[in-house]
Amino acid sequence: MRLALSIEYIGKKYYGWQKQNGDSTNTVQHHVDSALSKIANHKIKSICSGRTDTGVNALNQIIHFDTISRRSDKNWIDGVNSHLPDDIRLKKIYHVDDNFHARFLAKSRTYKYFINIDANSTIFNNAYTCVLNDKISLSKMKSSLKYINGVQDYSSFRSSGCQANTAIRNIFSTSLERNKNIITFTITANAFLYHMVRNITGTLIDVGTGKILPSQLKTILNQRDRKYCSKMAPANGLFLWSVAYPRKYRIKYNSESVLL
Repeated sequence: MRLALSIEYIGKKYYGWQKQNGDSTNTVQHHVDSALSKIANHKIKSICSGRTDTGVNALNQIIHFDTISRRSDKNWIDGVNSHLPDDIRLKKIYHVDDNFHARFLAKSRTYKYFINIDANSTIFNNAYTCVLNDKISLSKMKSSLKYINGVQDYSSFRSSGCQANTAIRNIFSTSLERNKNIITFTITANAFLYHMVRNITGTLIDVGTGKILPSQLKTILNQRDRKYCSKMAPANGLFLWSVAYPRKYRIKYNSESVLL
């Protein structure tokens, strides 16, 4: 039997979803698989929709696993959560067929990055946003988005250590919205490269603060070299927000807010 799960977590204490080398015990996957194994009464190794980096958060990370154990959804959720740290939570279970694959069947992934332009705001917001002391122009940032959408080579926005065979990705949509002192950058693509969203966000921040012109985004992309993009934005402001799958799997999400 194959099950898909929606998992949320605060990434601050963890080496991402899955550490590539060395000790993997301080990863989100380690804790999730350990908790699942205890409730299933056999070893579980889950597969995720996409590996989040060290410190990155997730509101809806989708995973799947196979099990011979039969439990009610409530027993799975209550049992697994009782074995998870307080900053990782199983939210929902989806009953899927054996052809479902959390990674390969994902049609798109959506990330949100939160930028806080009020350094004196509540510390609870500061913990999950990139706090800026500089004045920022949202209109300049928005005018640069047209350069990063579409099917392109995003080599300039991937960090060293990226294992992807190609840097070609398809960014379906991007948006920037301001609600009081929080700017939210939303980006949806078929897939992302290592540190891609944070590198793009850091470059957009430099556009907003006037360090570079909006049109320079096109030049940076054409260089196809990481050294031309801006400093990477910190991990704490980034959330894996949702993952889209074929309609038949009925994997849906409620509209949620994570900030005050």
